[in-house]
Amino acid sequence: MASDPALVRPARPILVNCPTFDENSGGVIVLHALVDRLRTLGVEAYAVQIPKDYAAVKSPVVRALRRWNSRRKQRGFQTHPSLDVPLAPPGRVNEAIVVYPETVSGNPLGASRVARWLLNRPGLLGGDAEIAAGEEVFFYQQAFAQDVQGLPADRLLQLRWLRDDIYKDRGGPRSGACRMIRKGTDTLDQIPHPDDAIPLDEKSHAEIAEVFNRTTVFYCHDPYTMYAYYAALCGCTPVVIPKPGLSAQEWRAGFELKHGVAYGVDEIAWAKATRGQLIADMAAAKASETETVVQFLAVLQARFG
Repeated sequence: MASDPALVRPARPILVNCPTFDENSGGVIVLHALVDRLRTLGVEAYAVQIPKDYAAVKSPVVRALRRWNSRRKQRGFQTHPSLDVPLAPPGRVNEAIVVYPETVSGNPLGASRVARWLLNRPGLLGGDAEIAAGEEVFFYQQAFAQDVQGLPADRLLQLRWLRDDIYKDRGGPRSGACRMIRKGTDTLDQIPHPDDAIPLDEKSHAEIAEVFNRTTVFYCHDPYTMYAYYAALCGCTPVVIPKPGLSAQEWRAGFELKHGVAYGVDEIAWAKATRGQLIADMAAAKASETETVVQFLAVLQARFG
């Protein structure tokens, strides 16, 4: 793809606001994956972090020390060894296109060219509920952009970093269930008491994969997480706990991976029957992901050059 003459690449570098890598944060993972995929396509792309300016600190000496310490911590920026995600060289913001996730308020880097990537609904997990005028907006799931007026349908930008090295069905014996809360705190009242499901929050990927391989059902309270698909890869049936006011049809809107995951316990048999189709869909999705990146680049080039 990097040598494809039909690929439109912006002349400007692309800087993606990336916190240091965290394997337990889906949002951080896909930000790193975007930089990696762009560089694979021959685009000049980097991670960039937002420095703290400590403008409210009155003492010039203390303010300078805190700024220095903040820059020192940024030098400890890390990514996953399998991903090519270098930090941007100093002084590139003025000429670059900067991509912020929706959790960042405003334009803290003062960039002249801004793209906003909605990894969840604006304002839900921080940041601004309203998108600033002049920004190019993209969404990870169509459901995240349903309140953004006038957004073209071609703004899907979706990447996954599938840990199929860890998440696989090892064919061992199974019993019982496991449970994850994450961002699903509004459905805590649906947890039975007592609950004998193994809690997964705060566990590492390796620990979660091990539990998925010895349990039968995964109760997932976060309606938009890759862990539901990871459970299916391991042979554990994922059941998303229905969110109040959100129907199964509304939840699946915007997903191209619609199989293999139950929305509520009534769909467990259907999820088991369609697990094979989900795995096939996940393989096909890799090609469509690159198509969304190509479209993303075309929009940025047309707008910013």
